Amino acid sequence: MATIHFPTRVLRTVGALALGGALGACGDASSSAITGGAESDRTPPAVALAPATAGSGNDSTIAVQITARDNLGLKRVRVVATQRLPIGKDTTIVGLDTAFTSAVTDFTQAVRFRVPAGTPAGTQITVTGGASDGAGNAAAETSVRVATGNLEPPKVRLTAPQPGSLFVIGKSGVLSFSASARLKVRAVGYTATGPGFTAGDSTFFREPLRDSVSILDTLVVPATAQTGVLTVTPFVIDSLGQRATGVPTSFAVQPITAVNSTPVVTSGVTRRVETQDTVRVSASDPTGIRVLGFEIVDTVQKRVLLADSTVLSGQLTVAEATFRFRLPSLTLPAPVYVRAFATNMAQRRAYTRMASGADRVDSVLVVSGATRDLPNGGLLADGVYMNRYDRLYLTNIDRNQVEVFSLSRQAFEQPIVVGSRPWGIVGWPRRRAGVQGDTLLVANSGGTNISYVQVGADGGGTEVYRYPLPNIIAYSVTSELSATTGEIMRTRKVYDFSDRPQFLAATCETFSTNGDSCGDVKLVYSTTPTPGQTTPFPNKGTIRWENLTRCTSHFFFEQAMGTAARRADTLEVERFAAHPSYRLPSTCEQPPEMVTLVPFIQTLTGLDGSRRLYSIEVEVEKLAFRDTTFVRNSGNFARAILGEGGSVRGSRAIGFEADPGLQEDIQIAGRTWLFETPVIDRGISRPRDVSDYIANAFSSVRGVAINFDGALSAIRGDSTYIIDQQLRLQGLMQTTGGPNAGFDFHPLNAGSGAFTPDIGRRLAFSASMTPQIEVFDSYCYQKLGTIEIRDPIIGPIKASLRPNGQIVLVGASARGVVVVPLEREFNSGCTPSFSRR
Repeated sequence: MATIHFPTRVLRTVGALALGGALGACGDASSSAITGGAESDRTPPAVALAPATAGSGNDSTIAVQITARDNLGLKRVRVVATQRLPIGKDTTIVGLDTAFTSAVTDFTQAVRFRVPAGTPAGTQITVTGGASDGAGNAAAETSVRVATGNLEPPKVRLTAPQPGSLFVIGKSGVLSFSASARLKVRAVGYTATGPGFTAGDSTFFREPLRDSVSILDTLVVPATAQTGVLTVTPFVIDSLGQRATGVPTSFAVQPITAVNSTPVVTSGVTRRVETQDTVRVSASDPTGIRVLGFEIVDTVQKRVLLADSTVLSGQLTVAEATFRFRLPSLTLPAPVYVRAFATNMAQRRAYTRMASGADRVDSVLVVSGATRDLPNGGLLADGVYMNRYDRLYLTNIDRNQVEVFSLSRQAFEQPIVVGSRPWGIVGWPRRRAGVQGDTLLVANSGGTNISYVQVGADGGGTEVYRYPLPNIIAYSVTSELSATTGEIMRTRKVYDFSDRPQFLAATCETFSTNGDSCGDVKLVYSTTPTPGQTTPFPNKGTIRWENLTRCTSHFFFEQAMGTAARRADTLEVERFAAHPSYRLPSTCEQPPEMVTLVPFIQTLTGLDGSRRLYSIEVEVEKLAFRDTTFVRNSGNFARAILGEGGSVRGSRAIGFEADPGLQEDIQIAGRTWLFETPVIDRGISRPRDVSDYIANAFSSVRGVAINFDGALSAIRGDSTYIIDQQLRLQGLMQTTGGPNAGFDFHPLNAGSGAFTPDIGRRLAFSASMTPQIEVFDSYCYQKLGTIEIRDPIIGPIKASLRPNGQIVLVGASARGVVVVPLEREFNSGCTPSFSRR
């Protein structure tokens, strides 16, 4: 590292400045005349140098202010800038050398230096100032370091204790500091001057450095100290080594014999706590804290349910401890009282107090569940439970990973790295009995692919493959009757939609030889809408399925089949495969680059061999779906439910069944015609069923759910609408929750719910705006009660059956997940009884 000295140049300021030589005495006659007998002057000038006030510099300059004084008169004032660069040659910024021709005893001047182009912001510049008088006396040079870029200097302050607080001889006190620096904080510390002693300490931080920090430090008042005033001055050092000090704070120092105090106790506990939550207790006393503790008291009998404490050395005047509740068995929710206490070295005990001085008791509700924060933050989008590993897998859309939560350990484990912005997640279907394989499918909504995650025996997982989704483009040929000429006008238009996957539903066809085993896996997915889609579809998504076993595709258009008044739009859909370099599953053949999924026109063949032409006509605006479209599969992988998102009422719901497959023939004018290219999926809800649902449940859609066999689906809107496989409305539940979308059925809920007396299997669970889970009867639609939890569920909610037979509810909260075991029974006044005739 070389030190670069910058030669001086004249900088014209308010006074007359002349180019001078090196700083020092000139010894000429005029100097003696000016100073009036300077030969006997032995007092050198005084020089002070400081960064200029905020706002005086900019990105291309730095500014300092020099002040010089002399008892008789200044001769010269000089300012030189020095920069240390990792190069081996000198570089010039600018210097200042000012000569005076009249008697000037005080001089103050702001000096600017131009920074060479390309100098990084925050580069450290050392500015040195000096002065001489007419008698040749030179001031000791002073310097200051300035950062380029007009950056705000570092700041630091002492936040606790308050000025005037008492420090006791022979005791330790806790100091709290906060510091910030635009160039990151490298270190924070303090210097202390007291009666008969000095002290100091600092804390250095490792990379990566932060913009702001808060720390606690300890100041020990030695036993040899005297009574008086202690002054503490904080300091901060940034990443360039620039040091700044804060405002000094004064405290009183007294011997322990002169102190007659009781502890000041504070505690931190939320209004809702879980059985394994913690309570923070802190206390201060100038004589030292000996004991910290807390008590939990029953609100009815006023008996102590739990008490815990810790014994300290008594050397600290400010102490803090954290305790776990470790409550005995309680029927939840349970209201309790919590109060904290502390004892000082004089054996004086005190409890938490209110501002009035009365003892403070916190009323706390002990609730169900265990909340665990995400290890590294982020946002959860979806989740799936794998019974054989007793683990929940949750997509973290902000961290590009799948979080793994062990229900047995109640803790997060090593996450699984997947693709960009993972959203939907499902397990690979194996059997219609609800058995999943060891593969998870993850929708990478930031790309156009599906991650295959292999889950191991230890419950962990690794991404092993990314399935490339195709580019699907729709076209319409519009035939419109002219109002003026009566002629038919045709227009062909292309609609290019986003292919980025969002929510997923895993379905499978059954083998004919074994109705329980899964055949071809059809992954139903919604797409992430973007503003760049073809008009009139910006920010609107689509629904598709991808046969992952055979690498074939289908674009959902069935919901749009029909014609509008005075207009007919003929549909054409093309599939453009991923690049041949992508590795496909072994069960797939490499498809051609382009496949027509829906031909513009095709030939139908009658049973008698006759032929006719056929086209699919649609109402184009019904092809796409508003905002986020939710997708869920049934527990047996036979069906899926789709709900059109958005805040607008009148959203659509669509059902899908995997087994029916593509329609092979069609009835026209009482005759059967065979398709040349089957294109209509018989498993997708008919347009008249979709419109019937809208008519019966005119609502927005915030989420969907489906029971084990797909006999019932739930559409979460202003209420929750329960529909059957034909989208016929069966009833509604008066759920609350505003935008909350979380809803799920009991994992064994099957059929319509009418023929099972087992109320447990008829349960359904709904998230609420408040920290509650609402419990409903899916046949009688009655609200059976609530489960109180600590934090509201703001994302999905899953009901899962663990290997030990326990039902657990897992929901996404703002900070992580909450796991709630279903530990109480819910009774219904509705007991269906049917007689068959």
